[in-house]
Formats: sequence, structure tokens, C-alpha cells
Amino acid sequence: MFMTTSNSIVGEKLSDAHIECVKESVISTFGTICGTEPVYQDGGENRLACDGVVGIISIVGNVAWTLMLGLPRDTATSLALKFAGFEIPFDSPDMGDVVGEMANVVAGDLIARLDCLGIAAKMSLPTVARGHDIEMLMPGGLVPVKMRFASPEGSFWLKLATAETGQQTGR
Repeated sequence: MFMTTSNSIVGEKLSDAHIECVKESVISTFGTICGTEPVYQDGGENRLACDGVVGIISIVGNVAWTLMLGLPRDTATSLALKFAGFEIPFDSPDMGDVVGEMANVVAGDLIARLDCLGIAAKMSLPTVARGHDIEMLMPGGLVPVKMRFASPEGSFWLKLATAETGQQTGR
């Protein structure tokens, strides 16, 4: 099983079911896009920063949380080719569109999986950040869950963030 003891701090907010649905959505979505399922990598470096792009989607339901999909430069161009069927230069505006759409597809699959478990959720439109040494910093009171994946197209990561029990965010 992929769960680690570090996820125990999620408490009443993101359940094991939420996290497992994220993992399954990533594996299914990128397996379909690439023809080969990515492999979840437990452990490794704690800092999730990259020279690349990050697709960000908020998910709201019984829990309010954010899903961030981080793609290093080379991974982004390889996955964009698989997803779109043609090369997309990393520095083009189209890269933001394709990364936003990949995050959107993962989130859509996730919402469907959660719904099958009786967990209602809706997602926002995607936002994309691109740059050098991007690190998604969390405000105090947010509990991140970090996931790393490897694929033939390159490695990538997801970061999930939700408020700790009793915390309020963004009014």
C-alpha cells in the first residue's frame, strides 16, 4: 500500500479514500495518455520544486483542498506531445493550456472516483504557473500530502493541501 505514516496528520480532512482516489486517477489518466502507467514512488526528497510548470486546481466538497500537478521542463514537453499528439514548445502559451488541461483531466477523473464513493466534490478551473525552481509554498495551517511518480516520459509530482481540522482558509 502506498500510504505512509506522514499522511496520518491529515486527520479528519483528507481521508485515505481521498488520497487513494488521487493516486488511482493519476495512474489511470497518465496511463491512458502515455500508454504506460506511471509508477508511484514512495519516499525520496521532501522538497517538491522544479524548473517547469505546475497545474493547480481547487476541489471543494466535504473538504476544501487544492491539487497541484508539477511537471519538470522535459517531462512537460514529453507529456504534452503524448497528450496533444504534436510537439508543444515549453515556452509557448500552448504549454500552459495543455498542462492546465492535463490537471483538469486528472481532477475530473478524481471527482468521478470520489462520487462513486459517495463523496461529493466540485472542481475549479485550472491555473498554471511556469518558471525556474518553482516551489508551491503552503500558508501556515495547511497540511500537504506529497506524491511522486515516474514514467517513461519523466518524473512528476502532485501536492495536495487542505486545512487542518478547525482551520479556516480563504474567505
